[in-house]
Amino acid sequence: MPRLPSRLAIPASRMETKLAIVFLFLIILPIGLISYISSIRYSDTIEKNTVTYATQLTDRMMSKLDDYMLDMKKISILPSYLAELKDGLKMSNNLYDGKMNRNEDLTDLSPEEQTRTIEIQRKIGSNVNLLNNIKSGTNSFYMFDRYGHVYYETKNQRIRADLSTVYAEWSEKAYAAHGTPVLLSTQEVANSPNAKRYVFTVVRELIDPASYARLGVIALDANISVIENIVKDLDTATKGQTMIIDNDGKVIYDSEKKYLTQNWTRNDLMELTNNSHGSFHSDMDGEPSLTIYKQSSETGWRVLMTIPQEQLMEDATLTRNFTIISASVIMIFALLISLVLVFALTRPMRSLVKLMKEVQTGNMDVVFPVVRRDEMGLVGSAFNRMIDRVKTLISDIVVMEKRKKEAELQSLQTQINPHFIYNTLESIRMTAVLNDDNEVGEMTRLLGKLLRYSIHAGTETVPLEQEWDHLRMYVQLLNYRYGNRFKLELPEDSEIRMNVMKLLFQPIVENAVYHGMDEDKTGMTIKIEHQLEGTDHLFRVMDDGVGMDEDKLSQLRAGLREELAEWDGHGIGLRNVNERLKLRYGEPYGIGIESEPGVGTTVIVRIPQAHMKEE
Repeated sequence: MPRLPSRLAIPASRMETKLAIVFLFLIILPIGLISYISSIRYSDTIEKNTVTYATQLTDRMMSKLDDYMLDMKKISILPSYLAELKDGLKMSNNLYDGKMNRNEDLTDLSPEEQTRTIEIQRKIGSNVNLLNNIKSGTNSFYMFDRYGHVYYETKNQRIRADLSTVYAEWSEKAYAAHGTPVLLSTQEVANSPNAKRYVFTVVRELIDPASYARLGVIALDANISVIENIVKDLDTATKGQTMIIDNDGKVIYDSEKKYLTQNWTRNDLMELTNNSHGSFHSDMDGEPSLTIYKQSSETGWRVLMTIPQEQLMEDATLTRNFTIISASVIMIFALLISLVLVFALTRPMRSLVKLMKEVQTGNMDVVFPVVRRDEMGLVGSAFNRMIDRVKTLISDIVVMEKRKKEAELQSLQTQINPHFIYNTLESIRMTAVLNDDNEVGEMTRLLGKLLRYSIHAGTETVPLEQEWDHLRMYVQLLNYRYGNRFKLELPEDSEIRMNVMKLLFQPIVENAVYHGMDEDKTGMTIKIEHQLEGTDHLFRVMDDGVGMDEDKLSQLRAGLREELAEWDGHGIGLRNVNERLKLRYGEPYGIGIESEPGVGTTVIVRIPQAHMKEE
């Protein structure tokens, strides 16, 4: 039976080619896999370390920013406790209360009222100047009375040009907070048409602590450079971009000044910053980036620190490229060494193959030079011994063939013609008939037919009908000898048309007669049954003899399987039939034996259906 090719088998090629391919895989796969995994792990480690480091920097930056905002809020409460400031605001409120009561125009001040406002400004100015210089980064300090009249102090005389318009927003938010400081987002302001700057503002309603009366509104502007000075260290360390966004989505600070004071439109990113802190991958301005964010518990602002993926993986890319180059160099050297080893290891094998081809052409005078003590040395020694043995066997075969021809010649010279035996038996039968001994004549006739059937040259198989006829004659001869003690029952199925091996059933019947006959019984019945089992024919040869116990049955079965070194000869005919069946039809076929003491023995013959006779 041909062997099926393995799926993993390397196509037919030279041994050195196969070994080179194997070494190629064994070198490239591990090194490539290790390099790839190392690169991935290194990239992940860099990203994790960057996130950790950037988060720590963000925490420190957020802490500084919160401290600054808290200080601004604390400064905004001080005017409520400074007597001169409170008195100045009260004087201003009283001035305009009087004009309101008299239904006068609040903007039309008399010389006396103008003098009073100057006194109020002088009274408030020194204190406002003090407050404006408490914290670096603050630009302007504005105090409004209840009517919106402003008293201010600025650095470098930078008063806001939009002061009259923003007062309405400031006062609305301040009064709505009822004395709580309100932090306003970054605004773009102009001191003059050509001078613009960015500030963020803290506003608060001023309330007299004694009477809880509303005094006015205070507003404190701080330059965006305050945030920039706090954030720049973070941008320098991470080589990224920092953005601060308030709860309304307005950009408080942008280190690249692209979105400053604008409303942030990336709602998809805003949804990713719902937690108090974290990180995520995003596409920022068309560039893959890593964004780390944190929300301030003091202001509610969110700090988004974005690092481009290319910048983040710069070290990882350098390491990956170095790893690839190093791995490539190692693989090239390893492959070169492997090729040298492959050709060195296969050189003796190539020499051996060359000698084998010489032997195929008939040249037996070859010798493999054994110079090594490894496996190839052992193979070479075995090859030399095999060649010596083959030459010896060839010589022996030549001698045996010569002797065989001599024996055949002698056999031809001394062979007795089989027809002489048949003619002699026929002469004995005729003599018995002439002497009125019909029984002897019939026995002689049957013996002649049995002998002719047994030694007749021809095919190894015969029609089943001829085998049945042979059995009938054999049992009839037994009955002449034993006084009709045997009864033969054959299958009545006339549709069984097939060829079987010659003398298939006689040894089985003979074994039943000589080993199974019960002397206490007057006779024995031998019955043969037939049935189909799948694609096989089963013939059951059953007798009602003495049967066998389990030990004897096991011994007989072992003898059939040739598992006994010494055998007493019991069932040698069965063994012969079993071997013939297996040799002809294959291992699954042959005979099986079942027996029970006192009941009888059954021999089961299995042959394939494919051997049915063609009509």
